[in-house]
Amino acid sequence: MKKYIRHFKETGIQDVSLVGGKNASLGEMYNELTSQGVNVPNGFAITSHAFWDFLDENSLRQPLQKILTQLNTKTYANLNQVGEKARNLILGGKLSSDLSQKIIEAYQGLSEKENCAVAVRSSATAEDLCRSA
Repeated sequence: MKKYIRHFKETGIQDVSLVGGKNASLGEMYNELTSQGVNVPNGFAITSHAFWDFLDENSLRQPLQKILTQLNTKTYANLNQVGEKARNLILGGKLSSDLSQKIIEAYQGLSEKENCAVAVRSSATAEDLCRSA
């Protein structure tokens, strides 16, 4: 079964393709340094499985691929236009109730306090995979 959420306690540097480089590093630091007294904030990552399932549930994979084929990869002169089309396509999708619930539960599990402070960023797994290729 695919996991949509990976808590830092179950994440390490080997998980770059699943959660992105920064989340994998945060998980690694959380697991290796917290016990040594270094204050590494707890957290979780939404996995690349969630992203691919989001695309498939919204039938976005092929339209997104079509948009990306329009990118001029020699000069990137149309990067802004292609990027805007891709963003609008993705922003038009809907998160499944299952994924939404898993995110809510993971957030609530971070703190007993209501409204705990968090930082949110993209996983950038595609960017990390390109660098390692």
